[in-house]
Amino acid sequence: MKNKEIVLITIGFVTLVLLCLGIYVFIEQKTEYTLNLPNIENLDSINLENKNIMEKEKIEEILNILNKEKRTTKEESIQDSPINVSDKIKIDFHFVNGGISTLFIYQKNKYYYIEQPYNGIYKITENEYKKIKNFSLEE
Repeated sequence: MKNKEIVLITIGFVTLVLLCLGIYVFIEQKTEYTLNLPNIENLDSINLENKNIMEKEKIEEILNILNKEKRTTKEESIQDSPINVSDKIKIDFHFVNGGISTLFIYQKNKYYYIEQPYNGIYKITENEYKKIKNFSLEE
């Protein structure tokens, strides 16, 4: 009878370990998202909080700030616009051949983010956030 109990306990323990390992592997296998920004050649203008920016130098500077490093994340965006955030800035990329692509930068829980709807949510620094915000405040 003792051997049967030891075998059952061992099988239960091994099953539990395999289950935990499977959950860990599943979580780590999440899709990695990459921030997709347009090429400057394809852009006509950028609209920041209803301020239209058409100067190629400024457009290039904004793109460089947003894509300072090739941003990747495992955090998926599942909506059109971020919710429960502060200081949200909407950025619309207007293409030469027509069409618009949108992303948002914002603050949430003392951190700053770029959110590309239905793609990903990427961390940025407070300094990067402020640099983009300053473009929307320029006269």
